[in-house]
Formats: sequence, C-alpha cells, structure tokens
Amino acid sequence: MLRFRCVTTALLVVGCVANAVNASGQTPDAGKWRVSLVGGLSVFDLPDSGDRALPPPGPPLTTSSPTNPSRQVPTWFLNDGASLLNGTNREFGVAARLVPLDNALSRLGLTGENAPVAGLRLERTVTTRWSIEAGVELHSGSFDLDSQLIEAANATATSFEAAFTGLLTTGPFTNATVSASAVTSGRSSREIAATGAVRFVVKRGAVAPYLVGGGGIISRIGSLPTVTLTGDYAFTFVTNQGSAAFEESDTLVLRFDQGTRLIGIAGAGVSARLSERLDLMIDGRAYIGAPRLALVLDSDPVVTTLTPGRFIESFTTPAVQFSNNPSTGRNSTLSGAPLEGFRVFSASGVQIRYVVTAGVAFRF
Repeated sequence: MLRFRCVTTALLVVGCVANAVNASGQTPDAGKWRVSLVGGLSVFDLPDSGDRALPPPGPPLTTSSPTNPSRQVPTWFLNDGASLLNGTNREFGVAARLVPLDNALSRLGLTGENAPVAGLRLERTVTTRWSIEAGVELHSGSFDLDSQLIEAANATATSFEAAFTGLLTTGPFTNATVSASAVTSGRSSREIAATGAVRFVVKRGAVAPYLVGGGGIISRIGSLPTVTLTGDYAFTFVTNQGSAAFEESDTLVLRFDQGTRLIGIAGAGVSARLSERLDLMIDGRAYIGAPRLALVLDSDPVVTTLTPGRFIESFTTPAVQFSNNPSTGRNSTLSGAPLEGFRVFSASGVQIRYVVTAGVAFRF
C-alpha cells in the first residue's frame, strides 16, 4: 500500500508543478528526441516457492559383508552422508548425531532489500501520442543470507565435531582431531537492466499522463553470498600389526545462481513541461518475469593418501568405512563424486519488481 501512496503523491506534485509552469504562458517547441536522467527506488520481494531436490544416494561400497552396507557420499553434511554417520553412531551407542542441512535447503535462504535505481532513457517521438524508448538502469540494492540458513549451517558444523569425536572414541584410535566451521562471505547484488518500451500519451498538454509497456533483460553484476562448511578429521589406527594414519576433509559450498532474466514492463507516468526543452517526469513501472534464481551445492571430498595403507570398516548396519590408500582395494565412504552446481532449490513462479522513478528530460 505504501508504494502506491508514494506514486500517487508524486504524480500530484508533478501536476502542481506543471500547472504553475503552464500558467506562466510558455508554449514549448516539441522536439522529436528526449533524453532522461532518472533516479528512484526498486521495490521487490524474493520468491518463497520452488522445487527442491537432494542429491541421490551414491553407489555401494565394497565391504566385508553385505549385511554391513555402505555407500559413497560426496559430503557428510546432508542427506545420505549424515544418515550413514548417524546410523553408525546409533549402533555404537554414541549419543551425538550430525544435524543434516536437509530441512534448511527446502527454501531459498536468501533475503533482499529494496534497491536504489539510477538510469538513462532515450525517447523518440513517432506521432503526437506515440513514442518509443530505450533505457539502461543500475539497481544497487543488496542481498543477504537468510538468518535461518546461517543458524542451520552453524548447527551442522557444531554437530559434525560432536558426531565424529564420538565415533572416534569407539575404537583403537589415537591422536584424533576433529574440526568444523561454517563461514559466510559476499554481499553483492548490483543489477543492470536494459529495456525497450513504447509510450502512449493519454492526454496532450503541459501535463501529459502516459502509459508505457515493453520488455527487456536484467543481469547481475558480481556474486551473491555464500556459505562454506568445512569438516576435517584425522586419527591414528593402532593394531598389533602396527599403526596407520588417516586424514579426510569435507567441504560443502552453498551458493546462489541467477541467470539473465527476461522481463515484461507495464506502467504509467506523467510528464510536466518546465521549459521549451526541459521536462519533469515521474512514473511507476512493474517489471514482471521469472526469477531464475537457485540455491546450488558444490562439494569437495578429500581423502589423503598415506602409508602404510590400511582400511577400517564399522561392521554396523549401515556402515562407514575409511581407507587411506587405494592399494587396499577399499574406498572411504567419503569418496563420492563431488557435487558441482547441484541445484538443491530452484525458485519458481513470477517475480514482480516495482520501479518508481523521477527525473528530468531534455528535448532536442
């Protein structure tokens, strides 16, 4: 409601200015070209609906018994990886569980602020009522991570430490170290819009209300915020035959991908003649299009190759397995193919951005 009150008030102001100018007796010469410098505000809401997809289970691992199955996972932090680790801890009687990110990934996890707008528009008069327009606008608002996503990432990192620390107390392990973190970065959201439109003057005169319609594209300049979760663990496995070191690292990056969007434009405004070559303009437009915005995942599972080569399996159902060297013929559970741009949540529907601007136009 506030945005529409602002537009109404602005139009009334322009009307008062134009009436005052008209009373002064100026009768301008109508130039066929007009260039406008405009500034204002872009008001928008990010979509809250969309399609969700978690990574599927990985291929089975070779273990000593089919009753103790394990699978390759690209990360422990969600879905199948968390399920295997938590199932193993349950069978060992370890109370600590890894809190997966799954629930937090059922929404976009991004918030946006209204954006200041600055632009340049070039208009060519075709008839007394019709004209065509081309414009470029810079939208310089900001996007940030949703607080719920940040809280979920921190909870997952904290539980990673507890879950692996608990697991490594169940066997003949020494020198065990476990660490995890969730780090956020980036906060950029500048966008550039290139538009084309036609204008229809509803009523000619010193105060000329008009309708505008057209289309264009909006592209992002710079990157959106990210969350990086990192979990590391290392330990020494001690047996009668000697000891062997193990070291593995799990990195998961949550980032946002937004492509160039096509938009349709519908709006209205008013132009008031200030002098023979100078006009004052205020208008409001709706930019309508698909958001083309997604939350995507990249993972980087790393198993360090060490000697002497050993492997360890939990003999639980489900099981987890560690291997420090391919020569053992066994793979670690954390050996799945890395996730590369996996779209875990894709925004859907129609997004409407309201752009309210005021500016001056020079006729020539």
